[in-house]
Amino acid sequence: MELGEIVVTELPNERELYKKDMPRAQDLLWRSGNWIHHSFGYLTGEMNEYGEWMKSKPLIVQLVDWILRGTSQVMFVNNPLSGLIILVGLFIQSPWWMLTGCTGTTVSTLTALALSQDRSSIAAGLHGYNGILAGLLMAVYSDKGDYYWWLLPPVAVISMACPVLSSALGSIFSKWDLPVFTLPFNIVVTLYLAATGHYNPFFPTTLIKPIAAVPNITWSDINVPLLLQSIPVGIGQVYGCGNPWTGGIFLVALLISSPLICLHAAIGSAVGMFAALSIASPFDSIYLGLHNYNCALACIAIGGMFYALTWQTHVLSLACALFCAYSGAALANALSVLGLPVCTWPFCLSALLFLLITSQNPAIYKMPLCQVTHPEANRIYYLRMRRRASESRREEQKRREQEPSDGSGVNSGGTPLCTPKSRHVQNVNMENCVDVKIESKGERMPMKQNPLSTGGKSFCRAVGYLTGDMKDFGTWLKDKPLVIQLLDWVLRGISQVMFVNNPLTGLVILAGLLLQNPWWTLTGCVGTLVSTLTALILGQDRSAIAAGLYGYNGVLVGLLMAVFSADGDYNWWLLLPVALVSMTCPIFTSALSAVFSKWDLPVLTLPFNLALTLYLAASGPHNLFFPTTVIRPAMATPNITWADAEITMLLQSIPVGVGQVYGCDNPWTGGIFLIGLFISSPLICVHTVIGSAVGMLAGLSLATPFSQIYSGLWGYNSSLSCAAIGGMFLALTWQTHLLAMACALFSAYLGAAVTHVLSVFGVPSGTWPFCLSALTFLLMTTNHSGICRLPLSKVTYPEANRAYYLMMKKHEKPCCEA
Repeated sequence: MELGEIVVTELPNERELYKKDMPRAQDLLWRSGNWIHHSFGYLTGEMNEYGEWMKSKPLIVQLVDWILRGTSQVMFVNNPLSGLIILVGLFIQSPWWMLTGCTGTTVSTLTALALSQDRSSIAAGLHGYNGILAGLLMAVYSDKGDYYWWLLPPVAVISMACPVLSSALGSIFSKWDLPVFTLPFNIVVTLYLAATGHYNPFFPTTLIKPIAAVPNITWSDINVPLLLQSIPVGIGQVYGCGNPWTGGIFLVALLISSPLICLHAAIGSAVGMFAALSIASPFDSIYLGLHNYNCALACIAIGGMFYALTWQTHVLSLACALFCAYSGAALANALSVLGLPVCTWPFCLSALLFLLITSQNPAIYKMPLCQVTHPEANRIYYLRMRRRASESRREEQKRREQEPSDGSGVNSGGTPLCTPKSRHVQNVNMENCVDVKIESKGERMPMKQNPLSTGGKSFCRAVGYLTGDMKDFGTWLKDKPLVIQLLDWVLRGISQVMFVNNPLTGLVILAGLLLQNPWWTLTGCVGTLVSTLTALILGQDRSAIAAGLYGYNGVLVGLLMAVFSADGDYNWWLLLPVALVSMTCPIFTSALSAVFSKWDLPVLTLPFNLALTLYLAASGPHNLFFPTTVIRPAMATPNITWADAEITMLLQSIPVGVGQVYGCDNPWTGGIFLIGLFISSPLICVHTVIGSAVGMLAGLSLATPFSQIYSGLWGYNSSLSCAAIGGMFLALTWQTHLLAMACALFSAYLGAAVTHVLSVFGVPSGTWPFCLSALTFLLMTTNHSGICRLPLSKVTYPEANRAYYLMMKKHEKPCCEA
């Protein structure tokens, strides 16, 4: 028998017999192996036994333990031995940096103690890790070099702010059971660097400039050993260190505490390196690991730390690392305009976004924050909870089988438990509210029908099948193959951009897009298809997918990426980033829905705005592979002669403004879009026209160049805002109609402000003005009975929304009741 075999015994005394027959040498080896296993158990993981032993020691001794744990908590490790090894790596990199880092974590921990924060959190180092990062990065970005002793006072002051921010953010994020990550460090360091800058006489910082030209890259000059070396360097850059030996020491520290954290850190760093190569980043920045460290942190956070480790969450961690790399490039370009470094903003935003995902897939299990320890222990907890859930389901099934049938299986001829009429009354919605009214009136007298009346009713019934949200067609498709359903979902997603859930409208809009540009139509269809399939894979709500709510942001992403591409039409390589960026839309949608559900608000086109803005900021006009259109801020007063205004062009700008919702400037395309809207909802059609007209007038009131007004750039945000408020999310009354026009006007002026601000960063305004305006108006509270915000679960289309509002008003119920 080999030493590694597992002995399974049937009787208790067999194990004793085996022990007696075991040779003495083998017994000694077994005991020594067991002793080594227990010894490693004391040093790995969280070293709980050591922590319990330290509780009775003096405060100074405990403080050393807390500082070491805070040092390692940067990498999600709660282990003083790992912290000690990380300090050794920092000392190899720079003794001065190690000193400023230790000063930061000591002051931060003592401040948390003085503020009477949770003692267990302090003991776990959760109030120290932001302090060490603040101290390290203030030394890294100091232009005074090493051993500038006057830097220690601002390090102490800035580090004192970390536990304050941690506590404040923790109280907010607890609503969603989210960690604060390194957000306190990002906030304090960004504020410090913005307050001092390169030209400060006391504390000058490193000068950071934005990219001003296309980088000169020769692919034959690439150095493969340096690329591989960038993986440990990327781990070191989490602490601001560029020494590969330091990064290797950090990996050893992670391996001691948690091999899974070590593995995911290395994988995330490698993903960041490949992502940087894919967007033609300069080799020097890749060799320094500047594209890797955020990805390493993101991969650890999702791959077993805050999600229980399964193969699904492992793949999700890779996706998060990839998203983190590209969003990091976007934020680096944007912040460089302000002369600021990117720090760990990409990691925080990416990890929080992925942790906000709600999925019906049981393998994507988000750990309760109070149960998070380290990946190995987290997986054990997940498996135990899954086993308990399966056992409870089994017991419930047995209990149901043992219970008597209560006569529900066989009809004995008596009165049924629920009459058809009672079932009908319980399911009150916009479609059957009229039927309920008719049933309560009693029987009607038979009336002789003439052929003309019968034909008119048939025509109205046929039109009813094509208008609204075509619910009957959607029900008929439910038992059809997935490919046919997918076609319906894609068409509904295309029309949902304009708040319309109608595949026929989506088909008409698709015809308008083909008239504008077949290439844009292709990229838009790819975007909505990929976005819908991603939502399906992530286990999102099937009814929301079927309604196109996970596709409309994808179609906008695909269209606008083609519109702003500087390479022109039919650059087939563009389909790859279109697919990748569209995959992020359902992630944004799920995460934002989890946040906005607290106020029962829709996400609107915020996922599209976030995805497109990050893509355009990451690539920019100087990108080697995917250059974008140059956008510059206004530098001079426009030369406007009012006599040159053309009334016909101004009127034409109204349908053009509707077309610009999809990035189209052809008036015929805008007219086709209006026909598509009219088929589904005449009220949406009317409000989009009114909104576009209001935007055009607002543009004239600010003396905007006529060319911008003629191209509809002032109409599309106002058009969407007017449709959203005028009957879509607020029940249509004359009060909400006026409110819709006010929202359209506010959106137009806000659009001018947002356009000027974002043009500084070389990014278009997208539909940010619409989202901000509509959400502002939807958050408004009033006691006016004529202004009724509908529950999100009841929103369909304006005509049905008004029918629901009138029904609730007749029964003297508040329309906000779900």
